[in-house]
Amino acid sequence: MPYALIGAWALGMWGRPRATLDIDFLVMVSEEGLEHLGSRMARAAIVVDEAWRESNPLLRTSQLRALCRGVTIDLLRPRDAHDRRIFRRRRKKRVEGHYYWVIAPEDFIIQKLKVGRPRDYEDALTVLERCRGKLDRTYLLRWARRLGIFRELDYLLNVPGEE
Repeated sequence: MPYALIGAWALGMWGRPRATLDIDFLVMVSEEGLEHLGSRMARAAIVVDEAWRESNPLLRTSQLRALCRGVTIDLLRPRDAHDRRIFRRRRKKRVEGHYYWVIAPEDFIIQKLKVGRPRDYEDALTVLERCRGKLDRTYLLRWARRLGIFRELDYLLNVPGEE
């Protein structure tokens, strides 16, 4: 199934790495596909966190949390047109001899601004710092306008001391 590594693991590819206790994937599946994936994981001895699902009823149809060997794995379904676009722009990156599909840096920034927590802003800023000359600014601006986060992106692009 199509996937893209997102979250802090992807941050390590494009920005300043930070410690994390989970692995986040965006997966191109339907609601039913997410349920099927959870069943397949359970058969493979990966524990689906049912208590988390019960505690987060609004996310039940869009996110699945599982535990494997002490590591939390979050699987998220696309929620909007931008999330679906991520699959067209993802990049294949090599990590310790294996290749993985990773969210593109521009999409990482947009995704982090959509969530909007202070940590997400900081993550987006480190990607901007590291990839600034290589980013597709037109793409960033178009999606920021479309998603209603233009002010957030504009602020990020104009942080004092950033060039």
